[in-house]
Formats: sequence, structure tokens, C-alpha cells
Amino acid sequence: MITFDADTSKAQNAVAVARRREGLTIPAEVDQVAGMWQVAVDASHMKTPERPTVGDIPATAEELRRLIADRAHTYRIARAHQQVGTDFLEPIARKYNLLVRDQVDGWIRALQPDFLALVKVLAKQEKKLPELLDRQHIDLRNPAISAPWETASNAAVRLDQLVADRQTLARAASSDLGRDAELWAVAKLDEPTADEVFAHKLRDHVGPALREWRDLRQQPIARWLYLTRSPHFTLQLATPGEVTQRQQVMERWQQAIAVVMGSGLSHQQAQHAVAQALRG
Repeated sequence: MITFDADTSKAQNAVAVARRREGLTIPAEVDQVAGMWQVAVDASHMKTPERPTVGDIPATAEELRRLIADRAHTYRIARAHQQVGTDFLEPIARKYNLLVRDQVDGWIRALQPDFLALVKVLAKQEKKLPELLDRQHIDLRNPAISAPWETASNAAVRLDQLVADRQTLARAASSDLGRDAELWAVAKLDEPTADEVFAHKLRDHVGPALREWRDLRQQPIARWLYLTRSPHFTLQLATPGEVTQRQQVMERWQQAIAVVMGSGLSHQQAQHAVAQALRG
């Protein structure tokens, strides 16, 4: 029986993406170990002889004795293959998963040029579109608006496909967990400064931008255009570890805000506490 410990599905999906996407190199060892995995799977599923029927009964007892011996040998071979093949599944799966995991960061970075090229297309088109990006406020009867909207729409669809591939690759290494992980997979914030903390930039500017991005969940074209237009986000694909780093930027900002909102500190003490919070 194939157990959870022998699951290679996420790694296999990542390799399928790498094989389909131009410019992503798959080391020969990955395919070699994948071949070993299939050999072990085939062995673990080797069939034992079917139960005999009336038609299998030979003419004499001696013939039956030889038939039983032959079938017993075949049976033992099949059961041995099943056991030994199953024994190999977990270590081969572990090796395969580790080999693929080691490639994930490089594969995601190899997607970066295509990602940035599509972002550049969006950045050019958003300048031609009105301030309100909601489709209800877009006059598609006006060619001056419909043409850049169509170009932006095509770019947004391709970005969604590319990011979906990025997510498949990332799942072979780890899971992007935590609040707004979907955003931090494609965008990052600059490290906050103490002046920005005291000026309430998170409350007055960055926070509303995050809420707007969440509100546009059902409007992918407007959502991408909004991210491109916002001065608070830098669009860049993240490796799985970078998603966590980007989340930590937001956490440090929130911790610094909590210091400012606390009572009993002088301004000088608050400045010192904020600086410590921003250093993590």
C-alpha cells in the first residue's frame, strides 16, 4: 500500500510545470529517480496468479502437482516483489521529493522575467485607464479605454496562469501559509521606517491599499491593475521562504504600531521601542 510518506504528487506536479514552462531546467537525476519510483510502484503492484477455475484442472494428479508447484513459485515471486517494491517506495519518494524541492527556488526565479514583462505591460496600460478600475466604471464602448483594458485583460490572464504555476512549484517545497500569503507570493512592501510608523502610514495608506486588494478578489483584471498602480507594493515573485519574509515585514510594522499605541512611554522611549520592533 502506498502511504502518505511515499506521496510524490506535489513534486510530480512541480516537475510537470517545469517541463511545460520554457527555460526551466530539470536535472537528469530527477528523471532517473522518477523512473526508479515507477519501477518500485510496478513491483509493489505485481499480480499474484488468479484463483484456478474448473478449466485449469489438468488430466492427472502428477500434472496437478507440477502445476501447483509452478503456481506457488509464481505466487511467491509476486508477493516478494510486492513487499520489496513497497519497502523501496518511501526512500525513493523521499529522495525524489528532496531533489525536486532543491530546484524550486531556481524554477520560481526562472519565471521572474516573464512575470516582470507582463507587469510592465500592465503598468503601461493602467496609465491609459480611469482612476476607478471597477468594471462597472469602465466604459468599454470607448476605444481609448477598451483597447488598453483588453491588453491589460490578456496580461492579467497570463499572470494568473503564471502565478498558478508558481504556486504549484512552491507547494513542492512548502506551503505558503498565513494572512495574505497570496499577495506576498507576488508583491512585497518596503521595510517600514520609524518616521512612517509615527506618521501612521500603515493606518492611512498601506492598510487601505490592502483592503482594496482584498475587495477586488472577484475582479482579477482590476486587482492586477491596482497592484501595478499602487505605490506601496513592488511586484516580484517570491520563493516560499520569501513569502514568510514578506509577512514578517508586515508583522514588524504592526508590532511597531502597537508600541506607539501603548501608554506610559515618553516620545524618546517610544522611538527606542519602535526601532527595536522594526529590527525584529
